[in-house]
Amino acid sequence: MDQADRILMKQRETELILQAARLYYEDELSQDQVASKLNTSRSNVSRMLTSARRLGYVEIRIIAPTSRHDYIANQLMEKLEVNDIQVIAPDRNDLSLNAVGRSAAHTLQKGLKSNQTIAISWGRGLEATVVNCRKDSIHGLKVTQLMGSMSNVMTSVSAEEVGRTLARNLNADFIPFSAPVVVSNQKTRDSLMAEPSVSRVLDIARKADVALVGIGSAGSTSSEMLIEEFSLSKNERELTFKNMAGDIAARFFNAQGRILSANLDNRVIGLTLDEIRKIPKVIGVASGADKVLGVIGAARSKLIDHLIIDLSCANAILKHLVSTEVRTA
Repeated sequence: MDQADRILMKQRETELILQAARLYYEDELSQDQVASKLNTSRSNVSRMLTSARRLGYVEIRIIAPTSRHDYIANQLMEKLEVNDIQVIAPDRNDLSLNAVGRSAAHTLQKGLKSNQTIAISWGRGLEATVVNCRKDSIHGLKVTQLMGSMSNVMTSVSAEEVGRTLARNLNADFIPFSAPVVVSNQKTRDSLMAEPSVSRVLDIARKADVALVGIGSAGSTSSEMLIEEFSLSKNERELTFKNMAGDIAARFFNAQGRILSANLDNRVIGLTLDEIRKIPKVIGVASGADKVLGVIGAARSKLIDHLIIDLSCANAILKHLVSTEVRTA
């Protein structure tokens, strides 16, 4: 048998393994029924299914249950005027971030349609979301970035890697944004944004049907990493931390949800907050009590339509809002 024959035999073996896996896992046939359809024995089907899992053609995950706290969510929807808020608490053996990610993944996928575009930002919450997205067969999906790439974050939470993972899990096309997220001045920003390769991706992101965004907040680790991108002086850093409420897609905003600083904003390569706000469906993800101010600011600026947060974040938001109401009464 020559090499060409061996390659052909390997391809046929792979096709047969995939066919057996689809019949068993997707069509929910028994192993006996699969054997009958493929004109083979039950023991051969069992070996093919084992091979499918060993070779990575089939992934089986155990999903721990999560609890939704609808009473708290309803309180927050009334106070923050957001149409859909999900407050998630994990099973005792699960991590809060994973539970939030699973709920965000479900919210993202349940409304997807053929030929839609998803634009994403970055962060641990988004990483937890995209790894929980199931394989899908919706035709013509595209994934792109709302912003350029950051230089000082772990690869797994960067906008580019989050986007690639999401595209891979949804069987979608990924359109990368080959530009830094922050440059030294507005002139450089304007010049880069005029480049055809950059402006083309920005136009695709502006026309996105869905945006998936992580929400940073004053005092959170993610916002501190983002500020590092700007190479600010000590005084500028302190002033930014003092006045900011949060950030989305590298855009800082204050407690009222307005742009924090034109000087900072004019150095960012990506969609503006106004452009993100125009995307028909914006899903915001946040986990932890340190995200309070960012979530409130994002809600007040009408940036998000769907908010998925954990119980600690929700309780901290309610506590902050109640204390503010008492002080102003």
